[in-house]
Amino acid sequence: MPRSITVAGVSLELEERGAGRPLLFLHPGEGLQPSRPWLDLLARRDRVIAPHHPGWGNSALPTWLSSVDDLAYLYLDLVAELDLTDVALVGADFGGWIAAEMAVRDPRRLACMVLSDPLGIKVGGVMDRDIADMHALPRAEYMRLAWADPAVGDIDYTQLPETELAGIARGREAFTVFGWKPYMHNPHLKHWLHRIDIPTLVLWGEQDGIISYEYCQAWSREIPGAGFETIANAGHFPHWEQPEAFVETVSRFIDTE
Repeated sequence: MPRSITVAGVSLELEERGAGRPLLFLHPGEGLQPSRPWLDLLARRDRVIAPHHPGWGNSALPTWLSSVDDLAYLYLDLVAELDLTDVALVGADFGGWIAAEMAVRDPRRLACMVLSDPLGIKVGGVMDRDIADMHALPRAEYMRLAWADPAVGDIDYTQLPETELAGIARGREAFTVFGWKPYMHNPHLKHWLHRIDIPTLVLWGEQDGIISYEYCQAWSREIPGAGFETIANAGHFPHWEQPEAFVETVSRFIDTE
C-alpha cells in the first residue's frame, strides 16, 4: 500500500517495495500507471521507493512548486529525510530529467544513475524539434511514436476506479506545468551535465519515436564516462513495454557499481 510523507512542506505519495539497497525510481510524465510490474521486478533485489511526483496521484502540488529545479531539490530532501545512502537513482522520460538535475546539484547520497529515454536537454538548433510534441499529437499518433507495440500501452480507462482516473488527469495537467515552456527541457542543463560524477547509464528503446537515438547519444556524451545501451522491441517506455529486459539491464549496471 502507498504511504504519505511530507517533505519541505509537500505531501508526497510513495510506493515502496522490497528490501536492501535503496533504489529511487522517478516515473515518466505518464505517471506510475495502475499496473507497475517493473517495481515488483526491481524489488526482488532492492528496496524500491517510487514517489508520485507533485501533481500526480495523491501527491500535493503547492503553487510555489512549479519547476523541475524545485522537484530536484524536493527529491534530494526526500533522500535525506529517509536517510538513504548509496542510492541507485533511476529516472524514465520526465523522471530522467529530474534525476539528472538532482545529480548535477548534489550526488553525495547517490551511488549511480540510470536515465531511460530521458527528456530535459536541448540538442538541436532553435528551430529543431528534439522531442515530439506529446501534448499536441492526436492520441493514435502519440501511441504509434511512443510504443513498439501500441497495444501494450493501451489502457482501458473505463475499468479504472475514479481515484485512479483523477490521479491520471491531475498528472497530465501537472506535466504541462513543469514542461510546457520551454518545451520539456532546461536550456541550461546540458552545460552542467559535466558536473555529474557518479556512474551513469543512458538507455534508449529502439523504437522510440518521441526522442531519437542521436538525442540519447548526446546525453551520454555530455555526462563524463556515461554508458549507453539500447533495449529491443521497446519504444519510449522500456520499463513498461519490456520490464524484464529493462530490469535485467538496470540490475546488471547497478551490480557493477
